[in-house]
Amino acid sequence: MEIRFHCPGDGCVAIIEYEPLEEAGASIDCPRCGRTLPLAVTDTMRDEQMADQCAACGGREMFIRKDFPQVLGLAVVVIAGLSSVAFFQTNLMIAWGILAGAIVVDLGLYWVTGKLTTCYACRAEYRTGRLNPKHDGFDLATSEKY
Repeated sequence: MEIRFHCPGDGCVAIIEYEPLEEAGASIDCPRCGRTLPLAVTDTMRDEQMADQCAACGGREMFIRKDFPQVLGLAVVVIAGLSSVAFFQTNLMIAWGILAGAIVVDLGLYWVTGKLTTCYACRAEYRTGRLNPKHDGFDLATSEKY
């Protein structure tokens, strides 16, 4: 299982990736600032390769989402929309074709992209492990608590 989380150090935005989880100790050093960070790896994480609580902050509320950069998805929508508007006055079929092509690209990316588990509290991401059936999709009410 791979865990990625932001170091809470002052101004440090390094992302820490830890794999293999079987060898994880009680702490890990940030590769950027050198700060020692606690790491609470549970037996479920080691044995079953499944996140039951956050190793970075200890939070128990987590959600499952697609492992896809949201900025890239937004860029596809914006580029398709602007391209479609550019052709709207001159050739309506090209404008509709651009929008249809964006839908096909979006569906293709949706089917190809895997899923990951994310902590509500610190936004730590858990990849390459099994998904916990106790975790659902994103819930705005739960997210607002943090």
